[in-house]
Amino acid sequence: MTAQKKVSISKPVLMADALKFASGEHLEGNPTPSTQNPKKTALRGSKAVSGLVPDGDVRLTANINAELHLKLKIKAAEQRTTIGQLIEQLLVKHL
Repeated sequence: MTAQKKVSISKPVLMADALKFASGEHLEGNPTPSTQNPKKTALRGSKAVSGLVPDGDVRLTANINAELHLKLKIKAAEQRTTIGQLIEQLLVKHL
């Protein structure tokens, strides 16, 4: 009969800085204002953040053929634009 080793598992302990960050406190010790929405703040810059809908826009969900999506993705990359901007241009042109 072989002896079995006893294995113990414990929860990881977060560092103090990580706990401050998780609670909304900056590392410098300045608390983040609770009324400020970080997602909306990200839109104020010159470039929109992925996943957020800019003011005046709406999110559109559509199912298209995988090959057509690939062609759309390639065309957007060639024109150095986004798929959304390319679709918007196509819709304006054809509607």
